[in-house]
Amino acid sequence: MHVRKLLFLFTLVLLVSNLSAQDIHFTQFYMSPLTTNPAMSGKFEGTVRIGGIYRGQWASVLSGSDSYKTPSVWADAPIIRGIRKQDWIGVGLMFFTDKAGEIGLKHSAPKLSATYHLALDKKGNSVLSIGGQYGKGSRKLGDNRQYEDGFNDQGVYQNGLSKEGNVVDDASYTDIDAGIVLTTKLNKQMDMNIGFSMFHINEGKYSLAGSSDPGGPVPTNPTAGNAQIPRRIVIHGQFNAELNDRWSLNPAFQFQSMSGADEIQLQGMMGYLFDPQKDITFNFGLGYRLRDAVQAILGMKYKDLRVGLAYDINTSDLNTASSYRGGFELAANYIIRIYKPAIIKPKVLCPRF
Repeated sequence: MHVRKLLFLFTLVLLVSNLSAQDIHFTQFYMSPLTTNPAMSGKFEGTVRIGGIYRGQWASVLSGSDSYKTPSVWADAPIIRGIRKQDWIGVGLMFFTDKAGEIGLKHSAPKLSATYHLALDKKGNSVLSIGGQYGKGSRKLGDNRQYEDGFNDQGVYQNGLSKEGNVVDDASYTDIDAGIVLTTKLNKQMDMNIGFSMFHINEGKYSLAGSSDPGGPVPTNPTAGNAQIPRRIVIHGQFNAELNDRWSLNPAFQFQSMSGADEIQLQGMMGYLFDPQKDITFNFGLGYRLRDAVQAILGMKYKDLRVGLAYDINTSDLNTASSYRGGFELAANYIIRIYKPAIIKPKVLCPRF
């Protein structure tokens, strides 16, 4: 193998390993409950909740087709009563896919979750939610990637030239997550919640850098290596306060740690009840991801429909290349309410004599 090919292989493997240390993250993390904490499955009043979120990032640095894209869809529901009448069990289903960079690295996973919501008092003002999540993840390199040995002597890429290198095309792994959330109603106007979750507990093997004998020849059809997906720790919290009949305050935070890289988000949101009769509320606020981006967040709630929009203004060392433009997010969820109609027995009034 030529020196140029060795350098190319080293660069590609280094890029793949760097991307493997990243995981999906959203500015509107409370609009994506199952990627934040599996214990949030079925944690709402209603029959079924469905939602989705889309994030696009680095379109200002990479071309449109090479920019980072992360769509996710999910659904959850409180299904049955728990051991006690004030407890309940929730389940959820989510799917995400993440496309990153010029080599088209795709990371996707469907996951199932289940949560037990334990009321800590008879009125249910404080609830402890404990949940787990199971899924099958996969990582795959895009079909449009260009390997160095596909270039001719004039530097022109020729389709059909074979790949040579110790890199596998795809890898799959089992993924296990768990979390806990404490929700407390402080009074009629205020409530709060705080949670802890851990993703990739079993650290499944998902390396795209193929395994081979040290010093030996690079195999024609390499097998996946032994690199494992690192655990991701999430701590999050939210406080909700009704200031008066129209205005509300909703600050939130999220801390994430994965493979030695930490991320902290601080957000301050306000809500304005625009139309009490139609139940229309507008939300707006700012957030800050430390050492990375300022966040502008807008949202609207119309009865059981919630819509959110967020934009990250890059403040990191990449702001020169990105012209201060970072990530864009669009999110929505809807609660479906299906209740059996109450059966009212007719009451016959008989005249008294």
